[in-house]
Amino acid sequence: MNRSRKSIERIAVVAFLLLLGILAGCETTGPGVTDQKAINPHETDTTYRAGDKLTIEFDIGLPTPWTQTVREDGKISLPYNKSVAAANKRKGDLEQEIHDIFVPSILRRLTVNIRSEDRTYFVDGEVHLPGQKVHTGLMTGTKAIAAAGDFTDFAKKTDIQINRANGQTIHFNAIKALRDPSKDVPVYPGDRVHVPRRFF
Repeated sequence: MNRSRKSIERIAVVAFLLLLGILAGCETTGPGVTDQKAINPHETDTTYRAGDKLTIEFDIGLPTPWTQTVREDGKISLPYNKSVAAANKRKGDLEQEIHDIFVPSILRRLTVNIRSEDRTYFVDGEVHLPGQKVHTGLMTGTKAIAAAGDFTDFAKKTDIQINRANGQTIHFNAIKALRDPSKDVPVYPGDRVHVPRRFF
């Protein structure tokens, strides 16, 4: 009987130690998820940019809807000769800032809702489905090309051009970017991605 009890106790201790080991393993974080978040520079395009058209709706006391385009200086005009910096702001943050401009100095309460038109970019050249595409907020050069049906057989994959809305042109190698995502290039609303034709 004593042997049986000792055997059960030993089994229980071993099971308990195994359980602790499993739990400890679950709590350790491998480099994958943490590093991916740290090195992903492209998950940033969820903010407003110059050229974005915003429709601001107020629930009381102000003209509504109020439509503005984000200017080159990053600002938009508001009723009562007010203005606010909109560029690089997220929707909720900008709504709160507009609210705070009017409440409580002008209005006792206010609800602000911002709507923006669909953001788009263009892909042309040696892709299967060229044209205007809806910008999803997390877009890169290789993703834009994939959304346009991928490369044709005549595409020059080593010299993709991204023409920014501000006139800047960026070149990148899509083959290297597919192997190493850190070499991919972000695509912003209004950009044009051009895939040139190779001649050999």
